[in-house]
Amino acid sequence: MNRMIAGKVELDIGRPKVAVSITGTTHEEIIEQCKAAKEAPCDILEWRADYYLENKDDVDAKLRSDDIQVEVIRILDDIEYETDGMPVIFTIRSKSQGGRGTLSKEQVYDLNCLAVQAKLATFVDVELFDDNNMLVREDLLEHVNDIHSFGGRVIMSYHDFKAMPRREEIVNIVSVMRDLDADIAKIAAFAHNKKESIEMIKCCHMLTQDESDPVIFIAMGKYGLVTRIFGGQYGSVITFASLGEGTANGQMNVQTVNRLLDDYYTEK
Repeated sequence: MNRMIAGKVELDIGRPKVAVSITGTTHEEIIEQCKAAKEAPCDILEWRADYYLENKDDVDAKLRSDDIQVEVIRILDDIEYETDGMPVIFTIRSKSQGGRGTLSKEQVYDLNCLAVQAKLATFVDVELFDDNNMLVREDLLEHVNDIHSFGGRVIMSYHDFKAMPRREEIVNIVSVMRDLDADIAKIAAFAHNKKESIEMIKCCHMLTQDESDPVIFIAMGKYGLVTRIFGGQYGSVITFASLGEGTANGQMNVQTVNRLLDDYYTEK
């Protein structure tokens, strides 16, 4: 697997980097969470902007008047200041993919480009499927190209909250993401048993053997906890943690994640 440098962070096989999800619904809450995440510590911040945007009154009107755009830039600028330039993943997760976002695809794409054009987001999370569970290749490829043109990187994500795709399906999904020029392919799927989690790790290992781009593989649910810790050894470069309540089934708090990573990777 090709290693990737994001600011001072190196993404490679081995101990995964810890990304903490910031879910504040106000500017003040977001900044307080950023301070807590920095002290936790963590390596990367994921700003789940859908939590903030869906707490705004009349967000559509404010987007048309550019008020929201100004607020998003102000928050990102404060995040950079409070965390000394820690890499940031800018994420507007739609409801269909487990988030709170209700903005149109066009509105999300515009905010994604704004974040990277301002040089305040290292990565942008781009969902593989739209709200209608459709894969529109032309739109995705154009958006990925726009993000790259502004110097940003794309984490392309796929979620299945009910089941674990078969190995051949996972391979096909990652292949599609790589064809769309995603910098990192992310798959999060629900594991009903240990066997499914182990299969996911094996698939991750297989897909990172050659000179390929990095991946993030997460098995959700109680049986998927091992993927959040052991996955780095097999090529999953980022593991996600929370400051309190997780944003996904099975997500642990950052203190627990750091302790388990310390125990496992120190022993190795």
